[in-house]
Amino acid sequence: MIFSQIWKKNLNKGEQLHNLRSYLWFGGDGIIRKKQENEQQITARMPNLLTNIVTIWNTIYVQEAIKQLQKEGTVAGNEPLIENDFVHISPSPFEHINRLGKYVFNNEILLEENGLRPLRNPKFN
Repeated sequence: MIFSQIWKKNLNKGEQLHNLRSYLWFGGDGIIRKKQENEQQITARMPNLLTNIVTIWNTIYVQEAIKQLQKEGTVAGNEPLIENDFVHISPSPFEHINRLGKYVFNNEILLEENGLRPLRNPKFN
């Protein structure tokens, strides 16, 4: 792969991370409306904290999904698994994040031995 293609893929990952941060900071149009400096600092740091939480969550569960695929030896459509399939995965997609609406926390979900929730089966079209 030539250098410009690698650079462009990395740029896309950076843009995706910026889009995640913008998505999470949706209240107040990105304007800090606090009077006290310490409150301003807390407000300014909140998108970083939320972004870190989402990327850590995504990283952990993407790793689990990759482990499952490696165990099965196939990917979507039962195509053989190739290690390069995972080179361009980014930990910052956010389509699964519900930033508005009601949240339901079910404490009855049984966790796996590793302390994580079970992976869902993908829905293919």
